[in-house]
Amino acid sequence: MATIDWSGALARWATAHYGPAASVENVRPMPGNSGISYGFDVCHPDGPDRARDRFVIRVPPPGVSRRGNTDVLRQAPLLRALQAEGVPVAGVRWCGDEDEFFGVPYLVVDHVPGRSLSLFEPDPSFDLTPPAVEKLFRQAISALAAVHTLDWRSRLPDWEAPRTIEAEVRAWEPIFAKSLDPEWTSRGLALGRALLDSAPAEPEPGLFHGDFYSNNWMFNGDRLQAIIDWEIAGIGPSLVDLGWVCMMYDPGNWCGEHGAGLAWAPPPHDIVGWYEEARGRPVPDADWYRAFAGYRFAAITAINVRLHRTGRRPDPVWDVFGASFQSLVEHSFGLLV
Repeated sequence: MATIDWSGALARWATAHYGPAASVENVRPMPGNSGISYGFDVCHPDGPDRARDRFVIRVPPPGVSRRGNTDVLRQAPLLRALQAEGVPVAGVRWCGDEDEFFGVPYLVVDHVPGRSLSLFEPDPSFDLTPPAVEKLFRQAISALAAVHTLDWRSRLPDWEAPRTIEAEVRAWEPIFAKSLDPEWTSRGLALGRALLDSAPAEPEPGLFHGDFYSNNWMFNGDRLQAIIDWEIAGIGPSLVDLGWVCMMYDPGNWCGEHGAGLAWAPPPHDIVGWYEEARGRPVPDADWYRAFAGYRFAAITAINVRLHRTGRRPDPVWDVFGASFQSLVEHSFGLLV
């Protein structure tokens, strides 16, 4: 895919959607790793409402097929269904697969004001005292419960086929096989077998986010504004989200400064308790899903360390995460005992 002239392409898009008086300002790349995102403002002095609208546009990475997490149009019905159920998400404003403006499919959503609560480097504007953190987390966990109870069969018919627990575990086996370290491959695959041997009963499939933790929660002050980054959402064992958020804030998974830097975060048993309150029922298999989350992130670490060290996708952060590979795997084994 040729490099997009974002200012020019967005100006043509704005003229087509707002009229010849419209202009585009403040074009800027947005953070994230799942695609290409730009924020931009549309100024339309002749418009009936506000003179300025703020948006984010997302397009797929260059040279990839439109499938799964690279299919940006897949997110449009999902976000609309979630918004209709009152889940805080960015509203979908436009989407399309015409080549006229960007040469690729695109999704335009409302810009969400606020800031995210970074896992290892929280913005200093956040109050990180235990009562304040609990307030933030309870809002997010309550929203997660709403995600998991969405009636996907009626709201998202034909959106995606449900995936089983076994399918979720086995999907990561070929990823471990690509590790540069044979020991990482061996221990990762052994953890996968242990997960399959101890798997809970197959749950009723539900919607899951797939990357649910505080980097993907947008707050304005102390109010949750939106859950963002739905690229890898799916239908299946929805408790993968609960396991994931617990895994992220469990110091036992992280070496060195990462583990020490989580002193502000709530412990996993508090997170599970808040989820149980929100759902109104106990979660007896929480430790299994926490172990699965460690397995999953270990696989993600293995492939990204390979991409970094072979020069295909350099990113020194994966050297840092690579130092925690053994902690992730061994802590996950411990949760299965």
